[in-house]
This record gives sequence, C-alpha cells and structure tokens, in this order.
Amino acid sequence: MLIKKIFVCEFITGGGLNAQPLPDSLAKEGALMRDALLYDLSSLPYQVSTTVDARLSNPKYCAECIKVSAGDDVWQVWKTRMQSADAVWLIAPETDGILHYLTQIAALQGKLVLGCGLASIEVSSDKLATYLALKQADILTLPTYTYQNWPKSGSSWLAKPNDGAGCEETVCYDDAENLMHWLVQHNKLLTHVIQPYQMGVPASISCVIHNAKAQLLSCNTQLIEINNHALSYNGSIINGLREHWQAFEVLANKIASAIPGLAGYVGIDVIVNNHSVYALEINPRLTTSFAGLREATGANLAELIINTLTQPNFKWPKLQQNIVNIHV
Repeated sequence: MLIKKIFVCEFITGGGLNAQPLPDSLAKEGALMRDALLYDLSSLPYQVSTTVDARLSNPKYCAECIKVSAGDDVWQVWKTRMQSADAVWLIAPETDGILHYLTQIAALQGKLVLGCGLASIEVSSDKLATYLALKQADILTLPTYTYQNWPKSGSSWLAKPNDGAGCEETVCYDDAENLMHWLVQHNKLLTHVIQPYQMGVPASISCVIHNAKAQLLSCNTQLIEINNHALSYNGSIINGLREHWQAFEVLANKIASAIPGLAGYVGIDVIVNNHSVYALEINPRLTTSFAGLREATGANLAELIINTLTQPNFKWPKLQQNIVNIHV
C-alpha cells in the first residue's frame, strides 16, 4: 500500500478531554510520545496531520494541526481526519475501550492502522484476559483474580483497574483486609483485578511486533514509587536493564506468538526478580519510553515500524543500546 498521508491521533493532547479538565501530567506524557513520533515522521516523505486540544500549543514538528475546542465533537473530527489519510497512527489509553474504538473507526474506513489489530487490543486491554492468554501460553506471570475468586490470604496484594493504563488507580496493601476495605470504600469491587505483590525490579520491554515475531528495541527500568499505598510512574531508564536483553527478547517473541494481531510498537511490563522475568501487562500502543528510543537506538523508529508493517522481508539494522533517562 502506498502511503502519502498519515494522521497521528494522540488522545490526551489531541482533544480527547476537550470537554473536561486537562491534567498537566497526562498532557505532558501524551506530548512526549506524540512529539517523538512527529519528529521521526517529519524527516520522512509523508504529509502528516494531527489534532491539538485548543488549550495547548501546536507541536513543533507537524505542519498541519487542527485545533479542537471544548464545543467540538472530537470523535467526528477524528473520523473526518482519518477519511483524508492513507494511514493512521493511534496513541490512546486502553481505558474504557478508547484505543479499541479508535482502531475500529480506522479499520472500518479501510485505513492502514500503524499499530495493533482489534483482537489483540481486546485481549491486552483486559488484564484478566491478558493473564489467561499468558498462562495458556505457559509464560511466567502473576495470578490475577477478580474480587469474587480472590483467595484473600497471603501478605501483600496489588489492585489495579482491569482496563486501566499505567499506574492509574493502582494500590498496594500489605494485607488482604486493608485492601478489601479500600476496594469497598472506593467502590472498586467490580472494576479492579487483584495480584500478589511480587518483589523485584519493575521493568518494561519496548519492541516492534509483526507476523508473530518481535524485534527488541530496549530493556527499560521503570521508575515506580509507592506513596500512601498508591503507585505512581515517574519515568524510565531506557536500556537500564540491557543485561537482560536475551531473556527479554525470548519473552517478547513468546508473547508475539501467544496473542495474534500484535503489530507495530508494543510495550510489555515485567518484573525482574533474580533470573525470573514475570510478564504483567501488554501495552498495544506507544508508551512513554518511545520518547527516548531515537537516542537509545540511533535509529528513526517511525521509519523502521512503517517499513516493517509495509515491506515484505524487511531487514532490521543493528540498533545501538544507549542508556537514556525519561522523566515525567
């Protein structure tokens, strides 16, 4: 397929919250990913467009930016922009099915989605479904329970939204009774899944997947803090765990085979405990780590991803493994 026009849709900065308050932290994180992608695309022979929340300034590396104001129907704006594009690059949270719905809109219009397919987004947007898929593929992971089948024994437990993204509404308690009290108090009995808290180094894998094969980009340390039981993500050290490259590469390829339809950039959240690597979550979209990958790899990742998805038998160059710090 010949690509001339690409529409980049980043949910937070692109108007997804146009009728709501726009948290600075979310806008900053969204802009990091969007701007890194637009910078890569700016040196390639495509006409690139995007949308921008009217409360924000236009990104530097995009000539065509459509402002989205509070009264606009942002979903209609996005549909219209997709209609005039050949390919669509989506950066959106899995929460409330947002990424799935945007992908569906693009797919129904016959556009090339430079990312994951609907089936893989459906699985990876659901933490319980992700756990079952990993377990079925015999991939090391953590038991994941609904409140109804949670054994309520043991020491430390972690609860997170079943369809959440990042550390949103994720908490850790050192006993079941206190966690149960939090779930009841905050009306989260039906929305959250529960996992045993696993000691180790929080980490992530950045990779590109196509035809059930993964190309590793980096092995990252995640900067996660727990304050007053709540988890927060403060950034990543890109290639902070590059000594685990081989193990991460094996794991990424197992996941690529286990969940059909994963394509383009994919982030995989893991916990490293000695020689064990636990797969926790799959992010079927750009993650914040993408912002540091051009410097870390020495390559234009947008170009490599497009070539991977559009050129049969595309051969990847050898990538650098530089260490880069990303703070949010």
